[in-house]
Amino acid sequence: MNRAYRSLLLVCLFATLFTTSCYKGGYNTSVVMPVNNDETKLNQLFSGLRTMPQNLAVTAGFSQTVYGINGTRLTFYPNSFKDKVGNILTKGIVNIQLTEIYTVGDMIANRVATTTADGRLLASGGQVFITATMNGEEVFANRYGISFKQATPSKQPMLLLYGSAGRPDSVVSWATPGSLLPGAYAAGTVSNTDTSLVIVITSTGPDTITTHGAVMTYYQFDSCANFSWINCDYFYSSPSQLTDVRVMVPDTSFNQSNTEVFIVFPAINAAAHMTQYNAATHTFDLPKGYYIPVGMPVDIVVATNKNGSYYYYSETGVNTGDNMFVYAEMSMVSLDYIKTQLSNL
Repeated sequence: MNRAYRSLLLVCLFATLFTTSCYKGGYNTSVVMPVNNDETKLNQLFSGLRTMPQNLAVTAGFSQTVYGINGTRLTFYPNSFKDKVGNILTKGIVNIQLTEIYTVGDMIANRVATTTADGRLLASGGQVFITATMNGEEVFANRYGISFKQATPSKQPMLLLYGSAGRPDSVVSWATPGSLLPGAYAAGTVSNTDTSLVIVITSTGPDTITTHGAVMTYYQFDSCANFSWINCDYFYSSPSQLTDVRVMVPDTSFNQSNTEVFIVFPAINAAAHMTQYNAATHTFDLPKGYYIPVGMPVDIVVATNKNGSYYYYSETGVNTGDNMFVYAEMSMVSLDYIKTQLSNL
């Protein structure tokens, strides 16, 4: 595409966007044309990016604490596990699979956006995915403690939210809480030091286990009542002027069926999935329901698997402007390249 043609295309696109969308009270009212959302290629793309779960074993009916390699602490009580009909399990080995997600790169790799189902932006103190089984049968949570490791102490109150992916490869969204339950809300900073032994898999090999004394700061919750997706976060708000953000991928073969677009907020450890796609203008848009503050530093990340080949685009350290528009020209890359780029976010 030559420079003159590209400039003409952008002028026409902006004119179209100006006449087909409006700004009302911070709500996104863009007209969206649906496409057939076949996620087969997204399965292939993200299967190679997802974080490998850790396997932990605990004994039902006893108090015990286990740790993830990134510091997540799980505290189980004698009544923490129950079977599918609600009976408390008092004996037997429970196999825990734990996936830890603490960085915005990991959020993208695991398709875990920090937005609620109704479009509210969340600032994250960490996310995990937990499953539990005994003898091949699913085990359910009654009540247990969960603590999210933090780099430094903070006085920001945090919520504990539960998430759902809908389908196995869908982007995770978080349920908006109703009444806050005891133990499910930290009124202030919950931080303490922990010098217990932490199991760490070292770089010398996947089967090499060592133990280390650790001093950690946590957001901790003593009454988590669910396995699956769990998020430690708070609702983000700003008094600044708000704006929409649109990302255009000019090649029409990149669309919602094979392409993911995220807008990343490094300052608050958050990533929003741009779920709306306009087939007429080839643009991805923020979910209907919210805009973002003008002047906020963001990163734009676009990843694609098209016909078995990987494509990637990123723009980092950008301050949002009014009616922000990003022109994303995709480059063919390797899967390892995408992994490296996400790890550096």
